[in-house]
Amino acid sequence: MLRLTEVENGRIRGVAGSDPRVTVFKGVPYAAPPVGKNRWKAPNPCNDWNGIYEANSFAPIPYQDTPGLGTDIYCREWHVDPEIPMSEDCLYLNIWTPAKSKDEKLPVLVWYYGGSFQWGYTAEMELDGEALAKRGIVVVSVAYRLGCFGNLAHKELTEESPDAPGNFSLLDQKAGLHWVYRNIAAFGGNPDNIKIAGQSAGGASVMNQLVCEDNKDIIKGAVILSGIISLDKPDDQLFVPKTLSSAEELGEKFIESLGACGIEEARSLSSKKILEGYNKYLLNNPMMVPIIDGVFCKEKPLDAFVNGKYPDVPVLAGNTVDEFIEDNINMVEKSVKEALKGAKKSKPDGDFFYYRFCPDIPGDGAGDEAYPGCFHSVDLWFFFETLGKSHRAYEGRHYDLAAQMCDYFANFVKTGNPNGTGKGGKELPNWGTYTSENPNEMEFTSRGAVPKKEGGIRQNTRRQGINPYLPNWEYIPDGEPYVFGDRVYVYGSHDIYGGETFCLGDYVCWSAPVDDLGNWKYEGVIFKKTQDPLNPDGHMCLYAPDVTVGPDGRYYLYYVLDKVSVVSVAVSDRPAGPYEFYGYVHYEDGVKLGDKAGDEPQFDPGVMTEGDEVYMYTGFCGQGDKSRSGAMFTVLDKDMLTVKKAPKIIAPGSEYSKGTSFEGHAFFEASSIRKRGDIYYFVYSSEVMHELCYATSKSPEGPFEYGGVIVSNCDMHIDTYKKADEPTAYGANNHGSIVEIGDDWYIFYHRHTNGTWFSRQGCAEKISFAQDGSIPQVEITSCGLNGGPLSDKGEYPAYIACNIFTKEHKMYVDPGAPRVVQVGGDESYGESYIKDIVDGTTIGFKYFDFEKLTGLRIKTRAYFNGDFEILTDLDGEPLGKIHAIGSNIWTADECRFDAVSGTHALYLRYTGTGNSSLLSIEFLHD
Repeated sequence: MLRLTEVENGRIRGVAGSDPRVTVFKGVPYAAPPVGKNRWKAPNPCNDWNGIYEANSFAPIPYQDTPGLGTDIYCREWHVDPEIPMSEDCLYLNIWTPAKSKDEKLPVLVWYYGGSFQWGYTAEMELDGEALAKRGIVVVSVAYRLGCFGNLAHKELTEESPDAPGNFSLLDQKAGLHWVYRNIAAFGGNPDNIKIAGQSAGGASVMNQLVCEDNKDIIKGAVILSGIISLDKPDDQLFVPKTLSSAEELGEKFIESLGACGIEEARSLSSKKILEGYNKYLLNNPMMVPIIDGVFCKEKPLDAFVNGKYPDVPVLAGNTVDEFIEDNINMVEKSVKEALKGAKKSKPDGDFFYYRFCPDIPGDGAGDEAYPGCFHSVDLWFFFETLGKSHRAYEGRHYDLAAQMCDYFANFVKTGNPNGTGKGGKELPNWGTYTSENPNEMEFTSRGAVPKKEGGIRQNTRRQGINPYLPNWEYIPDGEPYVFGDRVYVYGSHDIYGGETFCLGDYVCWSAPVDDLGNWKYEGVIFKKTQDPLNPDGHMCLYAPDVTVGPDGRYYLYYVLDKVSVVSVAVSDRPAGPYEFYGYVHYEDGVKLGDKAGDEPQFDPGVMTEGDEVYMYTGFCGQGDKSRSGAMFTVLDKDMLTVKKAPKIIAPGSEYSKGTSFEGHAFFEASSIRKRGDIYYFVYSSEVMHELCYATSKSPEGPFEYGGVIVSNCDMHIDTYKKADEPTAYGANNHGSIVEIGDDWYIFYHRHTNGTWFSRQGCAEKISFAQDGSIPQVEITSCGLNGGPLSDKGEYPAYIACNIFTKEHKMYVDPGAPRVVQVGGDESYGESYIKDIVDGTTIGFKYFDFEKLTGLRIKTRAYFNGDFEILTDLDGEPLGKIHAIGSNIWTADECRFDAVSGTHALYLRYTGTGNSSLLSIEFLHD
């Protein structure tokens, strides 16, 4: 390996990396120390050294707030070491090289760390360059001055050095880049193939270096991770560079606050005193960041980029999904896309690649970070493939994603294009270039890299609400929705894809902001089946749960196991858990409810707390079973466990419903209780299973009167777009409830996939109330939580179809019928599609807002030969017809038709031979 080499300043020796095939040169000086008289000056050339420079340890980090002392997410994430040395003598870089000799001419990456130009350092654990180096790249990370040490402006400084009046942080970066250009060949690198990259402030640094004229012959490509940020409502001027004159005024104010008479006197102060003074200054003044100094930076770098004032090099840029949100808009995503489209207009031949980072990120159990979201900077662990150093409980899927992302990163550094093979030789999913006409995106998801086009479910930065509302690979039936604080939480059972029975998974929770119901986040496992003392080996499943807030303000989870007849309870201080086992519902004598002679078995608890009492509704009533009477109502004491009032029947089962208001819709299972105004709504699954019905009362104890059907998961009884007795989806059992979110009410229910009863997915629809409190039945749709029809922009996955039926209009699940399936099965996070589409099959999507729609493109697979008619009305004339012939790969076919506008359903009706599969639909416009 190349351990000893020589640069312009002398001989230098590195050390073996964790993998000895990589050599690391740590703490390599690239400029003279900016201390003493060199404080607040442009970097000077590095002095030569005698003998061999031992580059075996990282240099001190730039002077900044001491890492490891804070409690915020970044201190917990990686700024963890308060003992790390700091110094103004910080102009060093690190090099990871896989080269065995100096003549290998490997591609080079120069990295700039982020941290708002106030914090950050090259020794951060997530920025280890070894994984990239093992992919055949020479990786260089450059340190630069920060805060008031790197970004002070002052009239005296301008007079002293008019050619470098400020922006010392950017000048440091430039000096490091030019040192690399002159010396990287000594480490096996190719000076004619240097890409620069950075994240956050490091990404902004990349923008500054990219548009700097002095760098035009050096930079051959740029990677900007969450570094293009333009806020509509900035609370400071971090993202809008100040002019030199305004920065000088603030600089004078700062120097005066130090008690110094001018720059020379300030240069004699200690680093510690200056930093302490800076932190006091920041209490009433903005941070010091790069400015428009008229020399290095002549205009806003974003403007220069959009106007094409940079070398003709490829650019890769993107964002995480949960950073810099304003009014539910991801301002980084918005800024990046606008910048890339603008730059494309200026450079029509330029290559731009856009990504969005959106996997589930495990919580760390600290404070409110049980679900941290895809927060700003978390993608660094993935691009550098350093997950093994993180404190978070990442799993195999995360490591697979990190390998892919590091592969893409490495490929871009090598060729200016992220596509190609990965480290293991497997071809990576194709990443198309981003243009206004073809806005190709790469989504980095929990199931890996997924190529998409802008549009479809996500419209710009907003994710539309769809059915199913959770990701296609998640199976959460029996959903009980609640609003706690500013989020809606859903608790349900947990099926697995292709499972042999119901509820094989542990309880998990998902939540969404009340004002952004397309943006569901995984809260993680909240209770494991083995936590129940009756189930230490996990042989029993966790059936449908419910949650209520007790008089003590804690959250109580009620559930049953599948082979016992008692109700278990778990408790948490947070709505999203984790929950700990608490006890069993029991009588005052300690006997469990359900175990006493005469008790009917407990099942599917629904709970509500009012004052010091808990109302619990339970029961299961199979047809023909006279031992089950109906839904039971029990009152529990404020300890959440002790029976205060013994069970009584409040809604009859099928064997006891004749002559009551419930006849024909008798109670089957799925008890749930909600209150609106002074009316209690008992929501349940009826004896015909596919429908969720409701009954009302002025008291939680009843008597309850049957009210009607709220939703049917096969759309029976709906007589608008079809006949009332025609099912238009394959239904089965149903379970859910109603909830008020903001000013609207919704019904949550579930649908079935894979042709079985055991892989159910959550759906939701907006409901309304008549003046008398009754609830008209709602249609099942594709746009459930969206608040209106879906956009007609982009490509949608076929699995959001709400109607799938054949000529027979079968009501219940049929294993061989057309159905939604998932690639790879449970835990694979594979894409979903519709399989076994045969002659006479109709697939419906509802609803879309068409704006002069003139065509449709579909992607199909499998062996078939036929036509897909396109309709907006089941009895109407087709808009057009797409002829397709099957293939063993997904193949696109399309047709054009006269422009259509307005809110419409979209139906595809297949006529032909064979069995087709449908992956997606894509709307076309002239």
